[in-house]
Amino acid sequence: MTPTPTALVLLTAQRHHLEALPHEQAVSRAWQARVQAARAAGHLIVHVQWEGEPGTPGETFSRGWVLHPDFRAEATDLPVRATAPDAFAGSGLDAALRSRGVRELHLLALPGSEVRPATARTARELGYRVDVLEDLPEPLRAT
Repeated sequence: MTPTPTALVLLTAQRHHLEALPHEQAVSRAWQARVQAARAAGHLIVHVQWEGEPGTPGETFSRGWVLHPDFRAEATDLPVRATAPDAFAGSGLDAALRSRGVRELHLLALPGSEVRPATARTARELGYRVDVLEDLPEPLRAT
């Protein structure tokens, strides 16, 4: 396995996160550009899927739980299933990143999501350099 010092972590790319947005396609395009740039730079792509409670839009194994159709995990990507607002809690994410030589994380999540600050805080505590990305199309930044 080739060391990859940087990872792009998609924290809210499940179908139920993005399909609820009025500007779903604009957000998707902006995030796809980030993923393509990260792949071109040789960065690891991490897809976090949050386990959802029964009856919620993100219920585990439901239509809303899967990745949004614009984001597909490739063979070199790292899929992670998480159960808490912190992607590191009980998921094995730290060990998986360390085994790949990752030292820097670029976190991508919808504004206001509780998973972004929780995951960023733990990542910093674990010694990762963390960059929280603010990738929303211009019309959505003011909303």
